[in-house]
Amino acid sequence: MKSLSTRVSILVVLLAMATIGATDPAPVQLLSLGRVNEAIGALSNRGDAESFNLMSRAYYAMERWDDALKWGERAIAEQPQVSGYHLWLARAYGRKAGDSSPLAAAGLARKTKNEFERAVQLDPANVEARSDLSKYYTEAPAIMGGGLDKARDQAVQVSKYDAAEAHSILAEVAAKEKRYDEAESQFRSAIKEARNPVHYWLQLADFYRLRGRFDDVQKIVPTAMAQPSRSAENYFDAANELYLSGRDFPLAAQYLQKYLDSGGLVEDAPAFRAHYLLGQVYEKMGRGSAATSEYEASLALASGFDRARKALGRLQ
Repeated sequence: MKSLSTRVSILVVLLAMATIGATDPAPVQLLSLGRVNEAIGALSNRGDAESFNLMSRAYYAMERWDDALKWGERAIAEQPQVSGYHLWLARAYGRKAGDSSPLAAAGLARKTKNEFERAVQLDPANVEARSDLSKYYTEAPAIMGGGLDKARDQAVQVSKYDAAEAHSILAEVAAKEKRYDEAESQFRSAIKEARNPVHYWLQLADFYRLRGRFDDVQKIVPTAMAQPSRSAENYFDAANELYLSGRDFPLAAQYLQKYLDSGGLVEDAPAFRAHYLLGQVYEKMGRGSAATSEYEASLALASGFDRARKALGRLQ
């Protein structure tokens, strides 16, 4: 029998879905709300390129890379001149490569690079595409088309549109070169330049975490979230940094609940992933029943999300 907390959490999710459903939101809104089951249902009988792209993004959010690739490739086949479609397909190729054998990953990495470069070629002002391409150049070996000089060139191009993001790219390059003082300086320059500095404060926290500076993460995250310009999704990212650092799980849980209650849900931090992350946090806090509730809430929104399914199975 489900616990009371489990039943209450599922009921809240279902009531919210029913209430919002009365307005019949578009599939793109459903993705932003994290209601992936409904988004896929709404898109399943459509045959246009944008619907294929949204379907790809729905599966991408659930980490179902093969399905994301299938629908992303269909979107490109229908409309090959849309920069954003190539960007999302590149992301799917990249994530698929990360889960593949070395031999398969090599071919997928080249496809990732080609799609990122095509996205930039089609829309030189696409800062997201340039930023993602710079990450590829920074991390990939030369034999796969990577190169730090190529990443620096992307920073130059991005600086025409977004000075803060250009500094962030240079920070990643410096970190790759193990010039950590320079990397930190570039992140702090991004904070100074940014319209929304919270995002770059949290990038700095991530940099500290990757260096094993967990005490600094614990200091920086509340500093970031004290900024007046914070957005709802910053609560998700802040919670994720605390969770990955193994620090202040109660505060991470508080941030996630604020995000879920905010009314400002976004596709990059879908509600089903927020519920899953909250379940992970509760597990670390020894609250198994609450974790079970959150995993079930996650699956109520995205039944194909295997991480939540496996986590739930582990607790049952």
